[in-house]
Amino acid sequence: MYRNLLIRCAALAVVALTSLVACQRGDNNSYSYKADYLPVQLVGSQKWSILDVNTGEVVVRDAFDEAPSAVVGGMFYVMTPDGLYNYYNVSDPKHPINAEPYGSVTAFGDNGLAVASRRGEALSVIDRTGKVVATLPREVSQCSMFSRGRAAFQNDMGLWGYIDEKGDTVIPARFSNANLFLHADWAVVVPDTQPSDTSALFSVIDRTGKVLFSSDINEHRVIQPVYVDGVLPVVKGDTIVCLDENGKEVANPNGDHSAVDKGGWDDFSRTAGGYFLVVKGGKMGLVDKNNKQLIAPKWDRLIDVTADRYIAGNDSINRLVDLNGNAVGTAQFAHVHGSMENVYAARGIIDTDMAAAAMAMLLSPEGCAGGTAATTLMDMNRALGPEAAPYVGQNGLLIPQGPLVLNYIFDRPIASGDSTTTPTFNYDARLNCVATSLNVMHCGLNTEQEIVNKLSAVLGTRGYVFESEGIFVSEQGPVVALGYEDGIIDMNCYMNRALVKPLARKPRAK
Repeated sequence: MYRNLLIRCAALAVVALTSLVACQRGDNNSYSYKADYLPVQLVGSQKWSILDVNTGEVVVRDAFDEAPSAVVGGMFYVMTPDGLYNYYNVSDPKHPINAEPYGSVTAFGDNGLAVASRRGEALSVIDRTGKVVATLPREVSQCSMFSRGRAAFQNDMGLWGYIDEKGDTVIPARFSNANLFLHADWAVVVPDTQPSDTSALFSVIDRTGKVLFSSDINEHRVIQPVYVDGVLPVVKGDTIVCLDENGKEVANPNGDHSAVDKGGWDDFSRTAGGYFLVVKGGKMGLVDKNNKQLIAPKWDRLIDVTADRYIAGNDSINRLVDLNGNAVGTAQFAHVHGSMENVYAARGIIDTDMAAAAMAMLLSPEGCAGGTAATTLMDMNRALGPEAAPYVGQNGLLIPQGPLVLNYIFDRPIASGDSTTTPTFNYDARLNCVATSLNVMHCGLNTEQEIVNKLSAVLGTRGYVFESEGIFVSEQGPVVALGYEDGIIDMNCYMNRALVKPLARKPRAK
C-alpha cells in the first residue's frame, strides 16, 4: 500500500503538463501546443486510433495497443510492451522513426525537436526523422522537452539550467529548480541559495537568464509556476493576485466573469480559449463571457481541445463538436488520451554508487528525509499548497527531490471535508512512513539490483542493522524495507515497526 505510483518520467517540482487535451493550443496562446490530432479509442475497439481534430475523421485506425502520447506537429511516441518508447509520424504510423527503441523520451516540441536517450547512453536532441542534432554532456542527468526554443536540464550536482535547439548551454546550471518557458518568454526558477538565505522562494528570468524580479515566501506563494496570458497568479496573504514579468501586480486578464456569475449555473470554469464550461443539473454546456449559450448543458462531459473544438460525451460515448455543439465528423470514441506524461527524459546511464549513496543519505537512525515518529503535518506545512481541497482523502504528500520521489505517508488523510463543509488540513496527522522511489527503467536491466545491493551495504553506516531479506532496523525504532519492481527502486522507512511490509524484488524481463 505504500509503494509509490509508477513514475516513468523524472518527477520534479515543475509544472506538470499532464492535464488532458485542454493543455494544447488552438487560436488562443493559453493552449500550450496546437492540437491537430487526438489519440482516441473508438467505441467497440481495444486498440488506439488517431483523430484529425479539424475534420473529425479517423486518420490512423486501430494501430496501437498502448495509448499514443499527445500529437505535436504530427509527432508522437508510444510505449512498447517492455517499457521502452518508439516515435512515430502521424503520416506513417506503421514505422517508427527510430531504428531501436529509446529508454526515456520527451514529447516533441513545436520546433520539431525532442530529447531522448537509449539505455546505457547519454541524452540526445533529435529531429522529426530521428537524426541526432546534438548529444548532451554525460553530466546532464535529465532534460525537459523544448518550449519556445529552450529546454531545462539538470546536472549531476542537482542544479538546473537551459539549453537551446543546438544543445548548447545558454543559461548555466545555477538553479535548484527550473520550469519551462511555456506560454511566454519568462520562466519561474528557484535560485540555488545559501543555507542562510532561507526566505528566497522564486525568481523570474527571461530567455537569456536575466533575473527580472525575485520574491520570497513573505510576499508571494506561487500557485502554478507558469505564465499564462502574460501573468503569473500567486497567493498574497489570503488573496490571489497576478504579477507581470516585472513582478508588478496587474489585473487578472481572465477575471471578467460577472455575467456568468449571474447566470444561475451550479458551477462554471474558464477555458483557455476564454469561454466558460458551465454546469446545470449535473450536465455541462458552454457559454461566452457574456453568458451567451454556445453549447446547451446536456452533456455528462465537455472538455476543450482547442478554442473551437470540444469533446462532448454522455455515458461511455464521446464525440468531437465545434464551438456551437455541432458534430465534427462521425467518429465515436470511448476514451481519449491527450496528455504529455514525458515532459522530461532521463539519460540511460546512472552512477550506481552515487545513486545508492544519495538514497542512503536520506536516512538517519531516527527516520528518513527529516521525517521521524514525532513528525506531524504541521511540521511540513510549507510543502502544502494554499488550499486543503486537493488533499481531501489523501494520506500521502509527494515531494520530488531531484530524480528521487519522496512520499510522506500519514496515519490519516492530510485534509478532511465534504460538500457541506470547507476542507481543512489535519495538521495533527502523524507520519507513518517515508516512501522513496527511484526510476531506473531507462537504464540497464540489472541497474536496480546493483543499486539495492550497494544501498544494503551502506545502511549500517546510517544506523541500520540487517534483520532479514530486505529489512533493516534502527535501534531508535524506524525500520527500512528495500525492493524493486518494474524498474522502480523502493526504499520505505516505517516509523512504527508494526506497519512494516517486505517489498518485492522483481527483475525486469529481458
